[in-house]
Amino acid sequence: MKTQREISITRELDICLERMSHLPDGGRNWRELYFAQPEGYRALTMQLTVPAGDMPAPVVVYIHGGGWLFGHPNVQHPHLAAMALFDKLHAAGYAVARASYRLSAEGKFPTQLHDLKAAIRYLRHHAARFGIDAARIGVIGESAGGHLAVLLGLDTPPEFEGEVGVTGPTSKVQAVVSWYGITDFLTLDAQRIPGSPFTHDAADSASSRLLGQTISANPDAARAASPVTWVTADAAPCLIQHGTADLVVPPGQGRELFDLLQLSGVPAEFRPVAGANHCFVGASTDPIVADVIAFLDQHLQQAE
Repeated sequence: MKTQREISITRELDICLERMSHLPDGGRNWRELYFAQPEGYRALTMQLTVPAGDMPAPVVVYIHGGGWLFGHPNVQHPHLAAMALFDKLHAAGYAVARASYRLSAEGKFPTQLHDLKAAIRYLRHHAARFGIDAARIGVIGESAGGHLAVLLGLDTPPEFEGEVGVTGPTSKVQAVVSWYGITDFLTLDAQRIPGSPFTHDAADSASSRLLGQTISANPDAARAASPVTWVTADAAPCLIQHGTADLVVPPGQGRELFDLLQLSGVPAEFRPVAGANHCFVGASTDPIVADVIAFLDQHLQQAE
């Protein structure tokens, strides 16, 4: 039997499911879905917008960046916000979810992956209620979110699944878009481009805070957290977009993942963005969004 506390949490989850509003175009919006409550931590929430229509919509889950140190699913760098990505995905027929996850001061890796896998399972569990297609879920992640998005498209060890929130449904996704995400912690500093002020193996770096110690102090942990470690022929199709002048995450990270996906026979695209720094600063973002929607249309707009 459930405890009184578990019953109370379940009721709060159910109340959030009821808080839906209609959009002017006939779509629906849940401003704050309460998808999990890890004991002793803040609640994990997501926003979900579903387009109008009678058929279940494919879903895109957006994962924010911030070095696993900060960030919020409803806040973007101004250069990214100007892309109007969410509105354009909605207009293209996609349901859009923006999920939160615990940051590195709240839990070391794979805590963040546990939380996002819980978000995917939650969407699948309630797919009929939301009017979404549980068989067509893609993810878009930027920076730290790109790292986590790629991992969601791979067959990772059972301990990466976690027991947060709804359990049972698969957390594997059908398409991945990575914007300048880390793919191999062990090659980060070697790939650093001239002018970069970042040393990822430093004790106070975002990478070290995620892993709990420096990369060189625990290469096994760094290897386990690196998406390239888990690439197989069963990986989800992946679009990698990375600025050629990225001073934070070197563009070699995107190329390394792409080469490995290709060798494994996985449908993958690598789109370097000429002259773009982190967050695509310094480049036009119009072609970036067009490429994202074209890729998602190819892999999510036809039912399995």
